[in-house]
Amino acid sequence: MTGQSSTATGLRRRLLGATLAAACLGALVTAPTVGAAPATDKKQQAAELQDQIEASDVELSALAEKLHEAEARRDAAHATVQAAEVQIEQSKAEVDRIMDLVRDNLASLYRRNIRGGSLAEIDFSDTADLLKRNEYAQAQNSRDDELLEKLDAAQADLDAEKAEAAQARDSAQAESDQIAASKQALEAARGEQQALLDKITGELAAAVEAERAAREQATKQEFSAGPVSYPDVGPPNGSASQAIAFARGVVGAGYSTNPRTGPTYDCSGLVISAWGAAGVSLSGSSGSMYASLPHVPMNAIQPGDLIFWGSGGGSHVALYVGGGTIIDASSSQNAVSERGIWGSPVGAARVV
Repeated sequence: MTGQSSTATGLRRRLLGATLAAACLGALVTAPTVGAAPATDKKQQAAELQDQIEASDVELSALAEKLHEAEARRDAAHATVQAAEVQIEQSKAEVDRIMDLVRDNLASLYRRNIRGGSLAEIDFSDTADLLKRNEYAQAQNSRDDELLEKLDAAQADLDAEKAEAAQARDSAQAESDQIAASKQALEAARGEQQALLDKITGELAAAVEAERAAREQATKQEFSAGPVSYPDVGPPNGSASQAIAFARGVVGAGYSTNPRTGPTYDCSGLVISAWGAAGVSLSGSSGSMYASLPHVPMNAIQPGDLIFWGSGGGSHVALYVGGGTIIDASSSQNAVSERGIWGSPVGAARVV
């Protein structure tokens, strides 16, 4: 907790920069001082502030995605433990069943040897008969022992598997807790950044808005040439319009780093819900989506494609709706928003 408090305190002193290293917060950029300044300085300050807004969007989203991945690993470990426990119980039942058979075999051998409890009925002078009985008993016991040894070995393997799965579950839970703490610190830092931005008024506030609008207009112009065919990937899914309609229908819904479904959303939760409304099942985090779906170059994106940020697409995902515009769950706007492609996406993928 001391390390986490120290991290949170450091974050409160400085605003977030553009880098996320695993679950730790990376380089921090000091916010420009608000105050009277020449127009050129205000423009520069506005650009720096907009950079920080976009960086915090990516960083908070990335932590939420890493939390989802940790939770998925934890849930998988839980399932593995439960399956192992079921198999162990079945193995124990089988051991008990075999033990009962062994006891019955021994009792049967004993009864056949003494024929109703009278040793007089056994011909001890018939060496061949005695050897035959003894060989049978040894052979039967050998088969029983071999079977029991196999069952014991299988149970030992299952016990080891259970211990390993339990360790994996505990590790995933610890990772999930650590990411949750980092996410909480990041949210606190973003809250202070937003508080600073809320205090910006007058010419600088107008300059920040002008910078945002200019960037949005630039991306819209860049992607306004129309769809480009890409021979290595199939055409967009015919249900893309339904996914887009759903996303547009929840524009303005609250942003949250926890739910994967409404009424509030994080980035991957919005995409999963939108395509789910179109009858297409997506799952996992933004990184797993980027890894599993066919990629398309950014100059060939079409409505319904997914746009990704961060290494391996693991930081953020948005639904492309055409004309350089996306719909995504934005932490800086604290809502699902329709806006121009922003920041520096690493690539795109197509839902087929």
